[in-house]
Amino acid sequence: MSKLFDKIQGQDRPLKILKRAIESNRIPTAYLFTGPPGCGRKMAAIAMAASLNCETGGLACEVCSSCKQHTSGTHLDLHITEPAPGKTGILLDQIKSVIGKAILMPMQGKFSVFVVDGAHTMNMEAANTFLKTLEEPPATSRFILIAPDKDSVLPTISSRCQTLSFSPLGRNIVRKLLEREGIVGERAELLSSMARGSMERALTYQSEEVPEKLANEFEPLASLHKSDHKKLLDLAERWGRNREEALGILDFMVQWYRDMMILSLEGPEDQVIHISHLPELQEGATALKAGSLSAILEAIEDARDDLNKNTNVELTLDRLLLTIRSYAPVQPI
Repeated sequence: MSKLFDKIQGQDRPLKILKRAIESNRIPTAYLFTGPPGCGRKMAAIAMAASLNCETGGLACEVCSSCKQHTSGTHLDLHITEPAPGKTGILLDQIKSVIGKAILMPMQGKFSVFVVDGAHTMNMEAANTFLKTLEEPPATSRFILIAPDKDSVLPTISSRCQTLSFSPLGRNIVRKLLEREGIVGERAELLSSMARGSMERALTYQSEEVPEKLANEFEPLASLHKSDHKKLLDLAERWGRNREEALGILDFMVQWYRDMMILSLEGPEDQVIHISHLPELQEGATALKAGSLSAILEAIEDARDDLNKNTNVELTLDRLLLTIRSYAPVQPI
């Protein structure tokens, strides 16, 4: 048994493949771990790196000095590359550093392991430079790339990796993990519902007190379909002051209209995130119907894509709110 692998929850299929590779001593030169942030991809990468250099010769034991150094991030043969603070992507110089270390012999163990967390953020020059190393990999180096999905990295890179898909964590798993962190009761239930399968997101929401910040947004969101143009413009201005906060509002909106969709389709109420606002959600679900709710959710995702492409935040929200308002039910005369 591997204690390091056992700490990763809800990922039985990819972990089974990784364990089999270690036990059979048939480890690919490069892996691509895909899935949402906070679902265990990086933990699995470190567990894999620890296993490759574990002093027992098998799955990471978490007891030997090598495994302890991997979990603490101090092992000389574990190299983690990610976007630098203040940067949105992995730079060419970072990839050149990876390549320079990869051609050297390991300093402590049998393998040097390079974890590229955010492989999808490499620009074209960095990706093409990295590709040359994947085409002719050093015998004592292994690479683990982490990205949201296979299509987010160059096909020439993904084709040289064994891709393993990590799923969003189940709501109950996130809640149990939060309870281990001392977050219990209604708070754990709310955060696990809002997290959309990501423990990382749940902890971020907790540390940034997102539920408290969103408490004032229920009323304007619930009355969005009754708001006039001026109120919508005021909301777009208030919600659009900061790009990251605007993206958080869009997450909130997805949760809100998803809850309405569940009620509209007569789904189970225990799947509703904002159950404390059930009356408002039921009113909206009755008024809008599933077809309109589906279109609204699609419009929100389009707005999210636009914001990620650095479009004007306030104008993007203004356009979105007007689109949502257009689905307001026609009032009887």
